[in-house]
Amino acid sequence: MARESSFNVNAKNPKSSARGLFQFLDGTRKNYGGSKVNWNDPYQQAVAGLKYIKDQYGTPEKALQFWDKNNWY
Repeated sequence: MARESSFNVNAKNPKSSARGLFQFLDGTRKNYGGSKVNWNDPYQQAVAGLKYIKDQYGTPEKALQFWDKNNWY
């Protein structure tokens, strides 16, 4: 969240559909709760974000290792 949004729950990328704490794109939001998630709620954003991290990397530590190696998530 620090690297994606600086912990700003309302962060929006002007060049894509990325927004929120984890900067989910529209397609990713659809896969992680879609309209069932209140994307304005930081708690619900965090729950979806942690599920994404688990699905993609396994652990937050492995996500950070990926970032450190590639400079992107």
